[in-house]
This record gives sequence, structure tokens and C-alpha cells, in this order.
Amino acid sequence: MKIILAVPGHLRTVPMNFFVYQTLMTMGHEVKLFDFGLKYLPYRIIKKLSRNLFNEMLERNLKNLLDNYRPDVFFTIFGFDLRKGIIEYIKSKKIISICWWLNDPLQIQRSLSIAGYYDFYFTNAKGSLTDYHRAGLKNVLYLPAGCYPPVHKKFLGAEKTYEVGFAGDWDPLRERILSELAPKVNLAIWGPWKKKVAKNSILQGCIRKNGFFTPEEMTRMFNESYIVLNIHKWFGSFNFGLNPRVFEALGCGAFHLCDWKEELAEHYHLEKDLAVYNSVEELKEKTLFYLSNPQKAEAIAQEGFLKTQREHTYALRLTEMFDRCGLA
Repeated sequence: MKIILAVPGHLRTVPMNFFVYQTLMTMGHEVKLFDFGLKYLPYRIIKKLSRNLFNEMLERNLKNLLDNYRPDVFFTIFGFDLRKGIIEYIKSKKIISICWWLNDPLQIQRSLSIAGYYDFYFTNAKGSLTDYHRAGLKNVLYLPAGCYPPVHKKFLGAEKTYEVGFAGDWDPLRERILSELAPKVNLAIWGPWKKKVAKNSILQGCIRKNGFFTPEEMTRMFNESYIVLNIHKWFGSFNFGLNPRVFEALGCGAFHLCDWKEELAEHYHLEKDLAVYNSVEELKEKTLFYLSNPQKAEAIAQEGFLKTQREHTYALRLTEMFDRCGLA
């Protein structure tokens, strides 16, 4: 198929832009990349001066690409800054429109406002389908993120340097949880944390990579950690919705300790492919247990790795997406 893939290229913490593009190419599709992000200074200046002017420029550029390339499918990740009018223009050209939204349930209200624009709309949170259906949106389907095997992989001979590794953005909940865990373990944090936590915080000494990290750097960290910890930003607020870290960590062969989400049992055998926790106390208990039982942790990590590489790659996700859209 001929596909235009529209991505927010300025968001460095959204590496699935690259993963999806490369996977589509490997699958044999013809793909044109359209970046609606703000990597270029003139675009940033225009958007700051006038949001309408920025959108008009964006839509003019996209229309030119649509008219010249004539794709079968317009596929966007998130769809930020794509207004209803441009999606209607796409549909008027008999081009199938697809959006893959990966910020539920945290940004469900934002998502509800745009989901109806598209022919097909995919969410990372199965539990959010109720909200979409309640709003009369029948075009929304569940599809979580995945792993990208050329990046998410095991490093043979990698030495375990850290007892617990965490890679992700700062937020108050994560800070509180990691502050409770840090006195008990050798904790390594990757992400923009240094300016967020107090100078006398125990976490200052745990920050190994402050700021943005590449997918390759994250993969190395996962390979060097006995336990890779996942704390969804909506831990304690929503019991559904999977972030990409689930599949990235498991795809690297890491022992993954993740806060429980309803969808996990649909994709994995809990406590056989990964370990889960429902409270901070359980998190601390399981961390200490598996650090004391490395053979059990390694067996679980291996099962999770094999299942993820076998069943949860971006190639399989995109194959499922197109099949559900009738494009197989």
C-alpha cells in the first residue's frame, strides 16, 4: 500500500514514530513521512505567533503531499494539530484515515475530541473503550504499543550493574514511590529528573542519565538492570491502559516489575512472564524478593522475552491494525 505516515517528530520521547515507519517499510509498503512537529525554528516561531497561521501552513503542506502522492492510507500517530477540516479533505479523496492514540487513559478528554474525525481510531487502553462508546464513537479499537526487535533486544554478556532501573519522565507520584524504594536498593534513574527533585533528595544520587535518552541507551540500561521497574503515570487512578515501556522492557529480556493493569493478563501470564504489584508495599516486597531469588527472576524474564518477541512486535501490531481496517 501507499501510506502517508504523519508523526509528531519533535517529541523525542515518542520513538514509535521511527519504529512504525521502519516497520512499514520492512513490511513492503511505500511510505511518505509527514512531520507535523516543531523541529524547525521557523515552525516554532509561526506557531507561537499564530496557532491558526501554523495550522494553515501545516494543512497546505499536507494537501500538497496528498495531491501529489495519492496514498491509499493516511496514518497518524497521536494526530496532534490535525484539525477536522484536513481529515475531511483526506476522506473526500477516498483515502482511508487511521489514528493510533497512545495517551489513554490520561488524556481521554483530548482524545474524545478528535477520535470521530477518522475512519479508524486505535487506543492503547482497552478500558477507555467504554468512554468512546458512551460518546457514540464506534470506530475506536484497542491496540497497545509493541517492541521493535532491531532496538529492543538482549545484549549478550551485558553485566548487571543496577539492582533496579527506571526510565521515564518525572512526576510527583513516581518521585514518592522511588524515594521509598531508594534506601533499600541500588536504584538507577534515566530521565529529566535532576531539576525536579530537591537537591537533598536521595534520588539525586540515583540519576544516571539526566534528560532525554535514546532508545538505544534505554535498551542498554534495561540489559544492565536486574529489575526494570514500570510505574504508569496513572498508577492508583486507573487500572487499565498500557504504556509502551511494558513491551520495550520485556523485549529487551529484562525482568519487568509493573503496576497491575487489566490488559496485562490478556497478553501475558502474570508472575510467569512478568511480575506485577498493586501497592507500593507490594512493589517493595517483590523487589526485595526477586533480588534475593535471581534464578526465579531470570526464568520469568526469559519467558517474557520470548513471548514479547514472538507476539508483541510492531510488525504484528500493524498487521493486526490493517486487518481490522479491512486492508489486509
